[in-house]
Amino acid sequence: MRSVGADLIAPLSPQPLVHRRPNRTAVRRSANSAPTSTETYIAVGETLLTLHSTDSGLWENQNALRAETLLAQTDHEPGLGKLIGACQGMRELFDRIERVAPTNVSVLITGESGTGKELVAETIHELSGRRAEPFIAVNCGAIHATLVEAELFGYERGSFTGAVRSQAGYFERAGRGTLFLDETAEMPLDMQVKLLRALESRCICRVGGEREIPLHARVIAATNRAVSEAVSHNRLRADLLYRLAVFHIEMPALRHRGEDIELLARHFLAKLNRADGAMKRLSCDSLLYLREHSWPGNVRELYNTVQRAFILADLELDLRRADTYGPTVEGAPASDGTVMYRPGMSLAEVERIVIMETLKRCANNKTKTAAVLGISLKTLYNRLNEYRALE
Repeated sequence: MRSVGADLIAPLSPQPLVHRRPNRTAVRRSANSAPTSTETYIAVGETLLTLHSTDSGLWENQNALRAETLLAQTDHEPGLGKLIGACQGMRELFDRIERVAPTNVSVLITGESGTGKELVAETIHELSGRRAEPFIAVNCGAIHATLVEAELFGYERGSFTGAVRSQAGYFERAGRGTLFLDETAEMPLDMQVKLLRALESRCICRVGGEREIPLHARVIAATNRAVSEAVSHNRLRADLLYRLAVFHIEMPALRHRGEDIELLARHFLAKLNRADGAMKRLSCDSLLYLREHSWPGNVRELYNTVQRAFILADLELDLRRADTYGPTVEGAPASDGTVMYRPGMSLAEVERIVIMETLKRCANNKTKTAAVLGISLKTLYNRLNEYRALE
């Protein structure tokens, strides 16, 4: 049996065990959910790991596979359902999820792109009494404005050109389950009125139909826009906001989650190692990079970076080098208002970043954005439509 010094890994910090209410399919995990015996052996391939408890209650791994392999084999990442995290913000998030899940109220999830809003919606569904029913996720921004009503409420045969048969909408398909409406603020305003009426009356009518169909599904909505700005700039109706946000959940950005960044990186690496039958690890510089980078793309960007580094690595992942292969901006806007660009980016990519960042700083005011950029409003709309089509 090989024995390697415990200084090769960082010990896992214990978290208080959480006693969950019964009959839940998603289980909250605590960081100290380790075996209770004094000494435990775990076989990993042809290597034998030795785990033993210390006086402080921490667990030490005496193998050079480092902490990511230990996490991969014992599956003790702290979290709730598919969500992983141990920071204060995530613990508060887990508590809010557990409180609202058993109810039937509408939930509005807000936060930056890539923070995991759909995973939160799935977790709420799995912890609810509806978990045996369908979970239907719909990206409202991806549906053409003229088709939103037909997609959500369904349509009858002959109700419009191309409607050769009747079709149930997302509300009907969700049944007594959960309907997740992502990017709700991208929905046309006239459709928001119809959605509000459906939620208030708890019934819908298919396009071209007259029969009222009872609405049984629970609605969870999400947006990556600041709701106050979305309302003030006429992107989201205030009455619909109040109807959806019976219970509000705000997702923390990855840059505010501290040690969770490394925890997630190790989790993603362990997942890739299992899928590929590999035993790769993070380099020391990669651990520094995890702390230095601002992660504007949040968890989605972190996973993509780890995945690229995994493909490029023989044994040790170099996240800093892997990020140069990414397609977008290298970092978030700096505190002095500048934006960093990666050498080798195409002019089209740079133009998109400049337009989107200027639009953000102009609070989504397109007229002001066009004036700042020195382009016509029509040109700005054309560019935004092109970017939306590529998403």
